[in-house]
Amino acid sequence: MVGKTDYSAKNWLNYVTGQVPMPTLPAVWLALFTAVGIDAGTGFTEVSGGSYARVQVAGSVAATASWTTATPNITMTTNPGWVVPGMSVYDTTNGFAIGTVLTYVGTALVLTANAAHASSGTTDSLTFSAFTPASGSAPSTLNNGATITFAAASASWGTVIAFGLYDAVTSGNLLEWDFMGAFNWLPFEIPNASSLATVKANGMASNDPIVLTAEFGGTLPTLSTGTFTSYTVNFVATPATDTINIDTTSGPATPVVTTSSGSGMLRKIVQQVIPSGVTASFSGSTLTLSEV
Repeated sequence: MVGKTDYSAKNWLNYVTGQVPMPTLPAVWLALFTAVGIDAGTGFTEVSGGSYARVQVAGSVAATASWTTATPNITMTTNPGWVVPGMSVYDTTNGFAIGTVLTYVGTALVLTANAAHASSGTTDSLTFSAFTPASGSAPSTLNNGATITFAAASASWGTVIAFGLYDAVTSGNLLEWDFMGAFNWLPFEIPNASSLATVKANGMASNDPIVLTAEFGGTLPTLSTGTFTSYTVNFVATPATDTINIDTTSGPATPVVTTSSGSGMLRKIVQQVIPSGVTASFSGSTLTLSEV
């Protein structure tokens, strides 16, 4: 299911039960997927070729001078190049959030307001993140606060449907992932020999892309030409307030007919086609991660 992979879930459980210290995360990179896999972190199809490379969205840099709450200016030891305006800044040395990046030119870091907390010395370590602090309950969510920009595509990257966070610029461990689009999972039911699924208050439109799963219970229905599979993109046909038909292709409505009843969870997503020559850029609040 979207959210933590097995790698992150096991680390978290071992940490909260006092078996191991929390693994350090010196840096985090964002990846784009054209197909998704399973919680073990396998089966994901990451964009490749066409000048694609993961983008660093979190990491640490040390300061080289102290600061007070009377200034937004902090002198850093170096400029790593990946820190951009809108990133949140956390002082890991004294354990306080201190602000948001306005500019970072040379070794001069400027926050959008005076630092929320003073440094504890002259060499405090600062962590930068493209994401805002999590909020809410069931699920808790967070969004990117900074614009995340990839290199311009020199060949088609295909249709991106999801993104993930890794602990390395290549290979590494997949930590979290989610689909594009901040939409809720909704329960659905569909009877045998039917094309009409019950999805209460769905708010969907014709040709909206959707994915289905039975990971939290239920069984996906079979079809005369196969079966629905978890996280394969399907499309909405002839939606109503509490029902939709499901089509395996977009365009004129040709709803599938089931050969068994089924149920599970269903969610609308966003598909992003990235052709050659386009610079993929995700403005603030367009990428959402959630945890139940």
